[in-house]
Amino acid sequence: MWSKKAVAVAGGAIFLTLAGLIRLNYMFISAGLVMLTFVVLSSFLDVWMPNVKVRRETSSDNIFEDGSINVKFIIKNTGLGLGFVEIYDKLPPQARITKGSNYTLLYMKPWQEVSFEYSLKLPLRGHYHLGPVRMRVKDAFDLFYNEKIEESIHSFSVFPQIEVLEEQVIKSRAPKLLSGAMPLNLIGSGTEFYSLREFVPGDSLRSVNWKALAKKGKMMVNETVREDVMDVILLLDAREVSAVGGGRDTPLEMSCRAAATYAKQLLDERNNVALMTYGDSIKRVDLDRGEHHLFKILTSLSSVRPEGNLKLEIVLKDLLPYIPSGSPIILFSSLDDDHTISEAFTNTISRGYNITTLSPSSLDFEEKMKRIPHQPLLIARIERDNMISEIRSFGMAVGDWKADEAVNTVLQGG
Repeated sequence: MWSKKAVAVAGGAIFLTLAGLIRLNYMFISAGLVMLTFVVLSSFLDVWMPNVKVRRETSSDNIFEDGSINVKFIIKNTGLGLGFVEIYDKLPPQARITKGSNYTLLYMKPWQEVSFEYSLKLPLRGHYHLGPVRMRVKDAFDLFYNEKIEESIHSFSVFPQIEVLEEQVIKSRAPKLLSGAMPLNLIGSGTEFYSLREFVPGDSLRSVNWKALAKKGKMMVNETVREDVMDVILLLDAREVSAVGGGRDTPLEMSCRAAATYAKQLLDERNNVALMTYGDSIKRVDLDRGEHHLFKILTSLSSVRPEGNLKLEIVLKDLLPYIPSGSPIILFSSLDDDHTISEAFTNTISRGYNITTLSPSSLDFEEKMKRIPHQPLLIARIERDNMISEIRSFGMAVGDWKADEAVNTVLQGG
């Protein structure tokens, strides 16, 4: 392809040649013919352009929100040609370059290999990709160029940000007995000594500490602890109404960060965790534990999009038959636009389940965006406070999550 420079030179050559013929000026004619010959000969030199191969390397396939990913390009001229090479790596619209540039212009010599690097941040969870790579290879005189697109796509995920919780914030009514050291220690049948206490009718004689009897002159029994884990269900509201606000400041984004934080802590304690999201349908990551399971949960959270309007009562009716009896349920929801909340909680309690609710307040975002007048906003806040009070009257813990509060504070407070 012709560059602007080649067009300008060819245009000037033709102009000089024609002007020389009109004025019978042989100097103009000679200069024009020389310039035109130069352009024509250069057009046949494109076969001597650099034969460029590009390779991209990245520091990671997965990062957390506001984390950095480093990208390195290695460019090699595999031929004898020389010339200029322009390279542009297409980025996601949400990306922010923090170091270097995704564009470079290089002069490549035969068999030369060079590299350049850049770093970028992505502030919002999701699945993204780098590429394709657009290249423009020019001849040594910068008169002609070839364009091509390298379908070099690198996909990566941005996980919700995780905070560190300072203490365990939930216990199960039905823990499971597993071998090995578990963080949830309950007094009962087990092998680990806990303390001595006085004998009471109904105690097994096998638990009597005969040495303590001989020393104190009264019946004493050993108390032991059993080492257990929980089955915990994380239930995430991903309806359209959860997208109020913008960027990271929406109930859905806050809920995803909270769910990731909770999942990390519970899985570090070797509990079994399941993630269930509902919007237009119910999506599940079944109970499991370990680092590989945390990766599944974080990947699922990165894929969540606000859509649909399934009601909580319908969701719980579908899910409860598959949830182990007594397992705690943690609900992440703004509780907006759902008239079935009271019935949903009542039915869940009657079946022996306990729900902890962490509720990001969408009204804070509405107030920031000033889309609701003051008076209706005040009425909406009163209605929300009444709804939360009603849920708490069922004996359920509810964390009323304000927009400026950290995940750590609300989870422990809820």
